[in-house]
Amino acid sequence: MIDDEKHSVSILSDYIESNPNLLLVRSYMDPLIALSGISLKDKIDFIFLDIDMPDITGIELAKKLLNRARFIVFTTAFTKYAIEAFEVDASRYLVKPISKPKFIQTVWDVLESETKKLEKSKQSSKKFFFVSVGDRGQRLKIKKSKILFFESEKNYIKIVTEEKDYLVYLTMKEVELDFSGTLFYRVHRSFFVNAEKVDKVVGNTLKLRSYVIPMGNSYKDGFNEFLERKTLRSNR
Repeated sequence: MIDDEKHSVSILSDYIESNPNLLLVRSYMDPLIALSGISLKDKIDFIFLDIDMPDITGIELAKKLLNRARFIVFTTAFTKYAIEAFEVDASRYLVKPISKPKFIQTVWDVLESETKKLEKSKQSSKKFFFVSVGDRGQRLKIKKSKILFFESEKNYIKIVTEEKDYLVYLTMKEVELDFSGTLFYRVHRSFFVNAEKVDKVVGNTLKLRSYVIPMGNSYKDGFNEFLERKTLRSNR
């Protein structure tokens, strides 16, 4: 925390110390001392930074501290700095006086936003994968959006896509671990299907194009939950 007003430092210190998820590493009333005192080794998540300070403004200071903390939250009594604040990639902009609920909500919003970014990045990085086929170490790219289902075949997994099939040395458990949290569901001891490719559900069977996939009683709960979420029903 960096603020040249003792009263502001005291208030934010109380807010931080009352939050079990936050730990106050240190506070500064002199921005130049803060600049020399904060390093990457501190592994700081949040810097709460006043803008209107002597010698160097919070905006100027933020440009020098961006790589030393995960998030910078500006705390100021003036709204006129808002545009400048976001031009230096500030996470949030709090206007004084800052209430405790507003402070807590801001911290929560920043962390939640970061979590969503990471999840989105993780998903986008898994749009495709490579598999080794044949005895020459050949690797082929498979887009996940093109997969219809996985089928267990002894010590191998058959990956059935919209274009062709691939026989890969994998286990169903390995496939399940890699695709957990996606729209792929284990519906049978031998089948792992892409729910978005299912055309019809009849009893305990799924139809994907020309394929008919059995659905085992011990595996169908997850897929049935997906069906319920996607089923359009009348409220009449």
